[in-house]
Amino acid sequence: MQGQERLEVFCGFLREIGRRLGKPVLMDSEFGYGHPVLGFDVEADRVVLLAEPLAR
Repeated sequence: MQGQERLEVFCGFLREIGRRLGKPVLMDSEFGYGHPVLGFDVEADRVVLLAEPLAR
């Protein structure tokens, strides 16, 4: 995913799913099996970063 606008749309998507379900929603990277990088935190009512970005 590239660009701030696309990231904001995706975070909004995670937030809406989490709010409707009342549950956390986690996103893994393509090859990050079991290591979520973003997620909706129900208690904080926001999307949070769960992993440090990789240095390139």
